[in-house]
Amino acid sequence: MKNSAQRILALMLFVFPLELAFAEEVTREEGLALMDECQRQREENIAPLREQEIENCVDQQGKDRDYCERYNRDFGESRSTATGGMRLGLFWDLPVCEDAFEAERYFKMNPRAKSFTLP
Repeated sequence: MKNSAQRILALMLFVFPLELAFAEEVTREEGLALMDECQRQREENIAPLREQEIENCVDQQGKDRDYCERYNRDFGESRSTATGGMRLGLFWDLPVCEDAFEAERYFKMNPRAKSFTLP
């Protein structure tokens, strides 16, 4: 039993510094740049899906292309639900978006902080 506790302690002493070594520190400006990159990547992923929805609207529903483009202009974005909640938009689970969201949340909660270490 004592031997296994020592092994666990040795493993923790080895892994924890590795985590700190690979952690990335982000300034406010870099956090904003992360969010811009997130939005760019999301749009890149959403655009083909939006086009597909527009084509389905035109071909299957027989509606005018201008109408279908207006109707789907915010396809993939977050929306309010009928019960007052929010439905999260598409592709917020991209790694850059998760980092951007964490940085944004940290800086809102800590307005005087100059940097944030990403998890």
